[in-house]
Amino acid sequence: MSNTVSTITSKWQITIPEHVRKELPFKIGQRIVWEVEGDKLVGRRVRSISELSGCFKSGTKVSGEKKPAAELAKAALDRHDRISGQGA
Repeated sequence: MSNTVSTITSKWQITIPEHVRKELPFKIGQRIVWEVEGDKLVGRRVRSISELSGCFKSGTKVSGEKKPAAELAKAALDRHDRISGQGA
């Protein structure tokens, strides 16, 4: 992907370039979570509950230890990305 420049407006808004919108499945009103990684600003779309349906494997027996919710959620997101082809 080529580099594209966006300008921050006086209201601190930016426009997502057209070629990025075409490549990623953004929708009007969708939320984006922003993360700072070193000197980079990374925006990731927040997935809805309906997008994540089926990401947790059903019928899987969990050993005696309980996994933290964050670990289970990350596993579900990773599985969703593999299935939908959105992995980075």
